[in-house]
Amino acid sequence: MVDLTGVNAQTNQANRVTERAAAKSGGTKAKEPAAMAPPTDRIEISAGAKEAQTISHLVQLAQAEPEIRPEAVAQAKEKLAQGGYEGIEVSRQTAKKILGM
Repeated sequence: MVDLTGVNAQTNQANRVTERAAAKSGGTKAKEPAAMAPPTDRIEISAGAKEAQTISHLVQLAQAEPEIRPEAVAQAKEKLAQGGYEGIEVSRQTAKKILGM
């Protein structure tokens, strides 16, 4: 068990010291803690966190899209059947895209 007999005496002494200091400064009785304005909470979100949220949102949107687009596949098949992917220039363009150039 904790002995709390001295706690009230210390609190009363601290209150008297505060009242004396207020009287010396020409003020009235010191404000009680209950009379003070309540503290306010603030949240600050860093730029990095905002960017991470945006990226997360974009990833969710990308995942919602189908991996295979049937209309693009149909266009590619048609172009291939018509000979649109033949020739050296097509090969060069494909190689550049693969290499990221």
